[in-house]
Amino acid sequence: MSELANTGIPAVGSIPWGSHFCQFYETADDLVDTLVPYFKAGLDANEQCMWVTSPPLRAHEALDALRNAVPDADARLKKGQIEIVDHGDWYLRTGKLGADEVIAGWIRRKEQALARGYDGFRLTGNTYFLEAEDWDSFTEYEEKVNDCFCDHRVLALCSYCLAKSSAGDVMDVVKNHQFALARRHGDWTLIENGALKRAKEELRRANEELERRVEARTADLSAALAVLQQTTANLERAVADKDVLLREVHHRVKNNLQIINSLLTLKALRSSDVSIREAFNDTLRRVTAMSLVHEALYQHEATSEIDFGRYLRALCDALVDSFGVAGRVSVAVAADGAPVHLDTAIPLGLIATEALGNALKHAFPGGAAGHVVVTFRRPHGGQPGVLAVRDDGVGAPATPGNGTGLRLVQAIAKQVGGRVDIAGGQGTTFTLSYGG
Repeated sequence: MSELANTGIPAVGSIPWGSHFCQFYETADDLVDTLVPYFKAGLDANEQCMWVTSPPLRAHEALDALRNAVPDADARLKKGQIEIVDHGDWYLRTGKLGADEVIAGWIRRKEQALARGYDGFRLTGNTYFLEAEDWDSFTEYEEKVNDCFCDHRVLALCSYCLAKSSAGDVMDVVKNHQFALARRHGDWTLIENGALKRAKEELRRANEELERRVEARTADLSAALAVLQQTTANLERAVADKDVLLREVHHRVKNNLQIINSLLTLKALRSSDVSIREAFNDTLRRVTAMSLVHEALYQHEATSEIDFGRYLRALCDALVDSFGVAGRVSVAVAADGAPVHLDTAIPLGLIATEALGNALKHAFPGGAAGHVVVTFRRPHGGQPGVLAVRDDGVGAPATPGNGTGLRLVQAIAKQVGGRVDIAGGQGTTFTLSYGG
């Protein structure tokens, strides 16, 4: 188990639940020095405790020692949080049991402790009572404890009298415990068995290798991040440069169209043929429509789309001035404010120019006054987009002509996948449906 429990023994500190360790002692004071803080830590941590004593420290002496460190030891003893019993009484109570039965008994006590609301079970036993003929069976028991306790909230500390332990006994004890404590020159020394040392050394090497790989991976990620940041910065600069370039392109295109506009105006003024002047003026209006698109693109935050509603208002104002009908023909624009891409804005602008120009030119003859409404809606939710021009003038003829303007509108409508409808009656309604 990865969760740690405080042993209360300074030389040991905190260890994982399921640990099974031992100590070699010489005197009763040695036992008091380790076992009293061991059980005090367990009581303070809301654990249930079991202390099986044996000479040179009997149960009543252990309780007196514990009282010095835990003032309410008797109250805890009374409510059953700790049980202190001499081995003789414990042995008579349990009888001679096999290793599996003894271990199962400890596990049951742990389960009972958890059921009563305790956080774990802490135990110790002194092996002073062991006789030579019992040693092999007890060694078997200790060997099994390591495997059986490892997944449980149990701490087990076994005490061995150094004076009664031969060199072979010490080797058996150290082998069957995760580590051992021994008193040397007045200090407690930690003795680890060979398997545990090897495991720790392998863990240390594994941690070092893991740290090396983490450092290398971190360095790789840092380098990749630096490259990504530099690439992002380059892309941001490229986008900014592209926007500046596109704005400059739109600005120059607008200026060039204005130059073309001026040249066409001069040509129109120099011509004495009314039909030629009118043809020049129609071309001028179409150039104006495209010029206004590029002007809107230059002014818009985005460089590939425009606010088409604002564009239509500017176009209508320009056409009203071009036809000289300001004051007698009003033009209203109703359009959503959604942006329209350049590839669609220019064809729509040219179609609007032709439709509105036709209304201003023919719907109000003889200086008559009137109203024109231009509406626009983008394609949305599967519904087609609509550009409509409605006037309250004299109305379209029953059979619309097939002049240059209408042919131009129909050709441009195909570019946006649109269809043109013209309806007469009380005024004329021109409708372009596209997209959707």
